Amino acid sequence: MSKEKVLYFEAQDGISGDMTLGALIDLGADADQVRRELDKFVPEKYGLVAHPFERNGIHGINLDVLVEDHDEDHDEHVDLGDLVHQFNFEGPEDESNGLGDYVHEFEFFNPADEHHAHGHRHYSDIQAMIRGSGITERAKSYALAIFDVIADAEAAVHRTDKDKVAFHEVGAMDSIIDIVGTAIAVDLLGATRFFCAAPHDGSGTIVCRHGIIPVPVPAVMEMAKDSGIPIVIEDDVNTEMITPTGYGILKGLGAKLEPHLGIHAEKVGYGFGNRNTGRFGAVRITLGTLFEEE
Repeated sequence: MSKEKVLYFEAQDGISGDMTLGALIDLGADADQVRRELDKFVPEKYGLVAHPFERNGIHGINLDVLVEDHDEDHDEHVDLGDLVHQFNFEGPEDESNGLGDYVHEFEFFNPADEHHAHGHRHYSDIQAMIRGSGITERAKSYALAIFDVIADAEAAVHRTDKDKVAFHEVGAMDSIIDIVGTAIAVDLLGATRFFCAAPHDGSGTIVCRHGIIPVPVPAVMEMAKDSGIPIVIEDDVNTEMITPTGYGILKGLGAKLEPHLGIHAEKVGYGFGNRNTGRFGAVRITLGTLFEEE
């Protein structure tokens, strides 16, 4: 009888959605298969760009999710896309950097979804998108759980109803692809239990669409309540290292805190972030089975 597969997350340099998905691809989740599964779900043009990356002699993946920017006006809904990367999608600019091998464009034409094409997606809309997609039931359950904890946190921070929480189009699809792609990758790797060391965040403040906010950002602090996953604050890093999407993945997967997990490692993956914090700047994820003393 085979042992249960586990994933162990180490985020001493922070964690975000793109870092996590990059690490899972580096770990062995096939990028082409992740894209094929995302094709069953993503309702607009997007790009998934996995850059092979090296720092301090350690190799991993730096992942970009590109979403076409329609430059729509924002409305007054709570915006979960404040802290994610946004890009104008123009395709690969330099074939020599390998983008031509990784960028994937996909257009989805569905009259039922047409009213979402240039607006906001509410939490209930995203739930319906996930449930109605062709991805596996296990991947759906992971994605729904992650969105649920993020929506709970944002609703609490903004003192609003959960159903009123909404993603702006570009930031939304960036985050949605990070989260659903992570759920797909976790399912592909066959892991069913999740553990983590305490993630580290910076301090000070950052600027988002709503203005200047403290670090850790309010949504992350809200998710940390009663999560069992403490946050270590690095006073010498004056910026955000943990995004709501990154912490939401840990909490949504039900990761249990194990600072010194005994694990028989089978594969290790590194996902590098885009923010320069003066540190190594990657999340490390290990796939294996638990060590059992006889």
